Order: sequence, then C-alpha cells, then structure tokens
Amino acid sequence: MELSNQPEPQQITYGSATILYSLSFRDRKTITISVKPTGEVVVVAPASASLLQIAERVRRRAAWIIRQRERFRQIVQHEIPVRQFISGETHYYLGRQYRLKVINGEEEKVAFQSGRLSITVLPDSTRDHISSLLTDWYRSRAERLIIPLFKKCLQKLPASASAISEKAISCRLTRMSRRWGSCSPSGIVRLHPDLIKTPKGCIEYIIWHELAHLIEPNHAKSFYALQERLMPDWRIWEERLLQFKPD
Repeated sequence: MELSNQPEPQQITYGSATILYSLSFRDRKTITISVKPTGEVVVVAPASASLLQIAERVRRRAAWIIRQRERFRQIVQHEIPVRQFISGETHYYLGRQYRLKVINGEEEKVAFQSGRLSITVLPDSTRDHISSLLTDWYRSRAERLIIPLFKKCLQKLPASASAISEKAISCRLTRMSRRWGSCSPSGIVRLHPDLIKTPKGCIEYIIWHELAHLIEPNHAKSFYALQERLMPDWRIWEERLLQFKPD
C-alpha cells in the first residue's frame, strides 16, 4: 500500500452517532486515535492496516471519542472572558484564583503577597501594558518553578531510559498555540509558560508526558504504560488541566 500523507475522510456509526475522522497512513506498527480541541478526530495507521480494521478500532474507541468531544465542548462554553486587567479581576497562579489590584505609582512592579496580585503602574498605563507586565511576571515565576521541577523529573527517569537521559535534554519555555508542551527527537522539551497558572500536579503531568515521548514517540499502549509508571495519577491531573487553556 502506498503511504498517504494527506488525511482521507472516513466515518463510522456508533448507535445514533456518526463519527467522522481523517485517516492517514505512516510507516508505523500501531493505530493511533486523537481528538483535537476543535472536535476533529485524527487517525494515523500503519500502511498494512485495512480500512475495515481501522474502522473497527475507531468503533471500539467511539465512547472515548464522544467523551473527549464533550469535554472540549464544555471547555469552549466556559472559556475565560476577555481580560480587562482591572482591580477586582481574578487571575490564576498555581491553580488558585487571586484578585488583581492595580495601583498607580512612580515605579512599575508586580507583587504577590497576602493572597493578592498587585501591579503598580504609571498613571495612564494602557490595558495592553498592564497585561504585558503581568505576562512577564508569570514567565519569571515559570522560570523559577517549572525549570527546576523539570530537572527533578528528568533525574527520575527510569534506568531503562538511560540512553535518553544521557542526551543533552533541555527545557525551554515557549508560548505555543493551543498546546501545553511539545518535544523534539533531539531532546528539546518545550513547555508553555502559562503552565504556571495551573496546579503543580498539572505541570508535572505535562513534564512527564513530554519526557515519556522522548522514549515512546507515539501514543501507543507502551507510551501509556510508561506514563503510568512515571506518574500513576496522571489521569486526575489531565482532567484538572481541562479547566485551563494556554493564552
């Protein structure tokens, strides 16, 4: 079978539901199914797999696909409103909400104390400027908390992954569209600095997820088995992370 790099539209029925999915073939051994935040279902299959085998695999995963779509739909319905960056507005930090206080002063600074985020700005500062100050503060916090946490997790990789850990694995804070993290075969793990807004368990979950991908590149059973060993309660934090989304 000729490998297809262009997704082909397919569908299956599950009860009264029709599930559409895009299908592409790769030089691989397993069939993987993923649901994007838009609700799109993406299937990647080995070149040797038949359409019947693939459809049956999708049908077995139909209940999970429907649940994932519903979860993403609920996230869209409860999206955080457009930020105004004014006093009284709440902002997340490590999974908890804190009220923002905007103060006029002679020196710009962001402070976190007594359960409150306060930003001192020059008079007539614009909303965009206040937003930029807060974004910079979040990034500085991410550098202080997320990078050390990544290094601790890296040191705990299992002995079976020693060949991976010997590589020059590095972590970079990078703003990404609709993604919390990514990794490259060269050992570069990228984490969204907005993870600092989520609970520590969510941050650890994304770190372990990306480190697991350095060992198991695809979402095969072996990947989830490894993720289970690295973080047994990862499903709890995956569910919690659905409350948040990267800006």
